[in-house]
Amino acid sequence: MPLMLNNNFSDHTINTGEVEIGYSIGPDNGPDLLLLHGVTSRRDGFVQVIDALSKHHRVITMDQRGHGYSVHTPGAYARADHARDIQHVMNNVCRGDIIVWGHSMGGGNSLAMAAEQPSNLKALLLEDPALFRPGPDQRPPDSPVVRGFQQQLSMMNNGLSIEEMTPKLREDNPNQPDFFAAWKAECLTQMDNEILENVVAGRGRGGDDPEESLRRVQCPVLLLQADPNAGGILSDDHLASIVPERDNITVKKIVGAGHNINREHSELLLPVVLPWLDAIRAS
Repeated sequence: MPLMLNNNFSDHTINTGEVEIGYSIGPDNGPDLLLLHGVTSRRDGFVQVIDALSKHHRVITMDQRGHGYSVHTPGAYARADHARDIQHVMNNVCRGDIIVWGHSMGGGNSLAMAAEQPSNLKALLLEDPALFRPGPDQRPPDSPVVRGFQQQLSMMNNGLSIEEMTPKLREDNPNQPDFFAAWKAECLTQMDNEILENVVAGRGRGGDDPEESLRRVQCPVLLLQADPNAGGILSDDHLASIVPERDNITVKKIVGAGHNINREHSELLLPVVLPWLDAIRAS
């Protein structure tokens, strides 16, 4: 299936010197907003909110390495690897002061980039980001997100086709939008199995302590916490332990929203995010 972006978006690739990265650019309606998807997704994963975001921003959305139409880099999926890709796109595709929005894995990768304090980063939005300390896996082992990844990895390792995956994904995810099953099946066939194997095993994230990384970020940060009772990956206690008391960091829990807030609960997300983006543009 084609990318689920409207005709106002143009598709491109860029070679970072390490990897070919696919990305799309929307209409020139304001400052740049760079979107970074989560694991098992790709650049059009923000389809439920991208039109609203495009009204006042020039949206750039990219496939992170090993996903979508970007190239696989076996053995090189650490946070630092992704952070270099993000910074390359910021320096060579984006312009001016940039707002970066990362969901889940994209949030962890965005924070790794932001901790280096790039001069062109204006603000950072972290949507239920995968922020865990190095060491043993800190996610609840019976969480719906982990179970979903285990099921998806099994289908990938068994070599199922898009047509075979689609009904299984629809059955396992009954509350998702109509497009979800066929789209997710295609995303899974495009991505490198190694990434999901590492995620399921709780290894290979590679990165600094998230509390220290957050302390190093100087720009405004909005951290959106999905509801742990609805499938969010960050418990209240864990979040309290990693978020420093800093004036530039705002935490908002989206009560009732599962891990993928932008896709599943845009009606809860946009009333929080759009005013924050308005304030960032005005600053």
